[in-house]
Amino acid sequence: MSYRLGAATVALLASCVTRPAYAQNGSSGRIEGIVFDSVHARPLANAHVVAVGTAAQSEVRRTATADSAGRYRIDSLPLGRYIVGFESALLDSLEVTISPREANLAAGQIATLDLALPSAARLRSAVCLGATLPPESGVIMGQVVNAETESPLAGVTVAMQWRDLGVDRQTLRPINRERSDSVITDRDGWYRMCGVPTGTWVSMQVQQDKRSGGVLRTRVGDTLGIAIRHLSVASGALASDEATTDGLAAAPLSGTAALNGVVRGPDGAPIAAADVRVRGASPTVKTDAQGAYSLTRLPAGTQELEVRHVGFVVAESPVELRSGATTTHDVRLERVVVNLDSVRVVATRTRYPEFAEYRKNALGGVFLDPEDLAKQHVSRASDIIEKIPGFVVVHQGYHTDVKNGRGPPCHVNIVINDVIIKTQSEGAVTIDDVHPSEIGAIAAYRKGDPGIPIGYDRGCGAIAIWTKR
Repeated sequence: MSYRLGAATVALLASCVTRPAYAQNGSSGRIEGIVFDSVHARPLANAHVVAVGTAAQSEVRRTATADSAGRYRIDSLPLGRYIVGFESALLDSLEVTISPREANLAAGQIATLDLALPSAARLRSAVCLGATLPPESGVIMGQVVNAETESPLAGVTVAMQWRDLGVDRQTLRPINRERSDSVITDRDGWYRMCGVPTGTWVSMQVQQDKRSGGVLRTRVGDTLGIAIRHLSVASGALASDEATTDGLAAAPLSGTAALNGVVRGPDGAPIAAADVRVRGASPTVKTDAQGAYSLTRLPAGTQELEVRHVGFVVAESPVELRSGATTTHDVRLERVVVNLDSVRVVATRTRYPEFAEYRKNALGGVFLDPEDLAKQHVSRASDIIEKIPGFVVVHQGYHTDVKNGRGPPCHVNIVINDVIIKTQSEGAVTIDDVHPSEIGAIAAYRKGDPGIPIGYDRGCGAIAIWTKR
């Protein structure tokens, strides 16, 4: 399925300078320059540059592809005036249109035009209609369509929920509060939610006439600050709002869609016995000896596929399912290269003084500093905890519970920036509400470990997390 915003003409010119040089001959010239990616501060390789003539040269159209250094060159152009820009899938998907600039080719001259993607701040401002977003905030946008007809769904609500975790820079007090907001789709089914925090898991749900679709998750990256998340919903898959989870209705559990595919490792070899499921929809199945899996009786619309196997990073990816149809979706797992037990490293300076103090005076526990965490390649914070003996991680949809692995099971306290958050059994957030990339340090105390900080433990151990913000 494809989502289209229309044929928006996108051309951006960072500078337009014509300087004397040797022309190819008396009746033709050249346009050359560098295409730069301002979002990632690097040359934009493989950019498709287009030069279109005007006036007497209106039928002239030449193209070139930028090399690995972002350089492009368009030769043999008749002399005259040209509109020059480049095609960008990113700008097209954001429906950002920037006025093109002109280049003049005269006898004996070469036009040097350095092109550039707009900066991330400019793109966010363009998407949010000129608004200046606060630091560490971004945009989630996309289109909602009917899963049966592919037609846009106008006037439906896209509800979002996230949790602010960090430290107030004015008072230095920890921040731990739940936030929610919603937006209505326009006549073409498009929605934009501006001001969503970057680097944080955001739960999303389509709601219409007191009925709701499944709960999905996404995350706005820090670099671009824009996440594009298209959604599709089957009218029969909208469930009643009678039962909710943290304000978002539970997802429907069944339907007539099917999903199959093959799970492979980094080298392309099939992985047998991997656990595969559509979150909240059906029981987990295991891949066969050829890495193949098959799921049936699934709800239509946008769903989340999860694949797990010991020694590999958990793979999570959205899939588009349709009633009465089978979708094929192959998965490639990345291997976990670090296995951790107790780690203790003495540091002279740290951004996390409480963590450093606890580690220095520790009689027990597992301590992971920024260097240790940088070696982790996981998609969930709980994947880090699963590697530590003495903890048991239980996943239920997007909610994750951490229990002790010593003696009768009980809920381990989760402490974020020195604030204890409630366990799943008490109906609040869980450890996986913190993305691994946002974690700066972890101190994990198992049940019975000596030296657990006062106030952290209620008899079952504690996991203390310090975020980077």
